Amino acid sequence: MLSGEPIRDSDALIGEYDLEASALAIPSDRGLLVKGMFFHRHVEILGSEWERVLPTLAEPPRGGRYLAFSDYHSGDYVRVSGRAARKRYPGVGSCEALRRLAREDFDVFAMSTLGRVILSVISDARGALHKTPFVYEKLAPGDWRVVVTDLDERTSRVEFTPFYGRWEYALGQIEGLVLHYRSTSVVRVSELSDRIRFEVEHRSRST
Repeated sequence: MLSGEPIRDSDALIGEYDLEASALAIPSDRGLLVKGMFFHRHVEILGSEWERVLPTLAEPPRGGRYLAFSDYHSGDYVRVSGRAARKRYPGVGSCEALRRLAREDFDVFAMSTLGRVILSVISDARGALHKTPFVYEKLAPGDWRVVVTDLDERTSRVEFTPFYGRWEYALGQIEGLVLHYRSTSVVRVSELSDRIRFEVEHRSRST
């Protein structure tokens, strides 16, 4: 149970998680999807191992290739990203490896057409965090709601109701966004009865 202990972006997460159990925990009846563009780099990281991962997927991509703007099941995303994280960061535990991999999602988003349009009018981490609900709606649609509110000028609360997948991955995505704007972060993660909450303190490295 997560109770809001502060996690600095320079801290390393400790621990392992059960990859297949996490994938199976994603409900198949909630329309939880991820755009193919986010699968691409994981497949590249896996390299020759990709052929061994394919048979483990619930809904393998047609022809073995993901299409950038097509939707794919989130459970398979947990499987593919989890294996890619372990290969890319073999020297750390699986929780930390997943978090580090997720930080790179911001770069994938930034290179997309949608990302370039949105980021062209955003100048700081706070503004980018407020676009999180819209981005999830477009790139990871499903039966969940994302709400962002400001607690003060340097702290934003991001809540997922309900939450599916690994919280370490969502943490990494948030940290990647903040790091893009040359800021540091301290995130408090709380697991509530019906949602998960990330309280994100973001501070410019120049302050």
